[in-house]
Amino acid sequence: MSKVVGIDLGTTNSLIATLDEGQPWVIPDEDGELLLPSYVGMNEAGKLLVGRSAQRQYAAAPERTVKSIKRQMGTDYRVTLGDSDYSPQEISAILLRSLKQRAEETLEEEITQAVITVPAYFTDAQRQATKEAGEIAGLEVLQILNEPTAAALVFDDRSEITENVLVYDLGGGTFDVSIVEMTGDVTEVLASHGNNRLGGDDFDRQLQRHLADKFRQAHDIETPSDAATQARLLQAAEKAKVALSTNAFTTVREPFLASQGKTALHLETEISRADFESLITPLLKDTIEAIDRALSDAQMETEDIDRVILVGGSTRIPLVQQMVENHLPGISVSSFNPDLCVGLGAALQAGVLSGEAVESILVDVIPHSLGIAAVMETAFGLTPDMFSTIIPRNSVIPTSRSQVYRTSYDRQDIVEIEVYQGENAIARENVPLGSFKIEGLPPKPAGALPIEVHFDFDLNGILTVTATEKGKGQQSSFVVNNAETGRLSSHEVEQSRNAIGSLFDIPAIAFAEEDETAEEE
Repeated sequence: MSKVVGIDLGTTNSLIATLDEGQPWVIPDEDGELLLPSYVGMNEAGKLLVGRSAQRQYAAAPERTVKSIKRQMGTDYRVTLGDSDYSPQEISAILLRSLKQRAEETLEEEITQAVITVPAYFTDAQRQATKEAGEIAGLEVLQILNEPTAAALVFDDRSEITENVLVYDLGGGTFDVSIVEMTGDVTEVLASHGNNRLGGDDFDRQLQRHLADKFRQAHDIETPSDAATQARLLQAAEKAKVALSTNAFTTVREPFLASQGKTALHLETEISRADFESLITPLLKDTIEAIDRALSDAQMETEDIDRVILVGGSTRIPLVQQMVENHLPGISVSSFNPDLCVGLGAALQAGVLSGEAVESILVDVIPHSLGIAAVMETAFGLTPDMFSTIIPRNSVIPTSRSQVYRTSYDRQDIVEIEVYQGENAIARENVPLGSFKIEGLPPKPAGALPIEVHFDFDLNGILTVTATEKGKGQQSSFVVNNAETGRLSSHEVEQSRNAIGSLFDIPAIAFAEEDETAEEE
């Protein structure tokens, strides 16, 4: 039986891991690198660049390089590389295919199954897009696993005494906080909260704007707005961010950033850690508010938390740990392989699903409430388009729940079931997942005909909705996985798989250049 792998598909970096005698380990590339920078590009000759080589190209050719594609998952965003347009699923599939190839070369066997991690607060659309990316890459995705949960699985300081652990996961593009109950080998998620558009990328942008201000102050002109100049400035900001995690000051030098007449203008400025911290403090305050929201959802107080685990590369920023410690005084705050632990946890769960001898039991929760639009009694009387929750957020998964509704007017012959995901009391303010109808209902007075709506939510975040008219027993069902919400059909997945496969068949494909090195956080 071939190995089942765990994959951390990250905003900034990705990795692939597997088990050896029940212990997870990260599979390196041929140069011993554990992390694959989440960059994809094309060079001038039209050859595919994946990982570090694409990352190095970014500052010189941003128009031929894609970064942070994870933030576009679940949207209809398109990116152009060479002569073709690609969806976020396809770009992510290139990263996954590269990791798959790495594993196959190291393990000397075909890899066909994987567990892939996503932020706990990813929506249904984002989870399904991630699953599609795996399928395009030629993988059967056994489970879409929440990142904080994966990190908790590899926490090695466990006891038989129940502990409540807060997992604070701040990566390159997303943030999650989860409250996890650990008892021996059992990991149960009690609550999750987060922000899918908050992470190291946002800190880089803040610092990029600061550097642009410094340039303007020095030369009395704005930095050029072309993509290449802005990419250079962003890359300089990223390097400065990394340096400021270990140094109180760093110097940024970007020669020939602009010109004034025949005079070349350079950026040379010193940035202090205090400057950087003042730029990102407002963003980090949002993460502290998320801690309080997760505690509230778990019906806990600060003193109920036994320890905090920091996950994600951005938790290396000293201010992050400081703010968490200040907000949760007296609680132990620790970090365990912040870049690797999510992928290692995915490998453990992959082992569980494939039947390997792994002492690990996982109980996870749904991050968003699921329900339908309904006419409901409010202070203003009967009000349409209200959100009726069927599965509340933080319910343990898999789960099945149902509710009975009734027709809202006399002789109603059609009922439309509109499914939403979110927390707003107004249905249309939440994320629509799709709709379907039951037609030909028997003519009865308003409220006389009951309709049972049943939700089944599985471990992969796939929702099946069934509505049954209780009189004649008419029934209609709907699988959100197949809803018309921008997802790919099986034919489209196959087409994308073939297209991506052809890119990897290019003989001169460049995955890395041995004459250069780079550092990133």
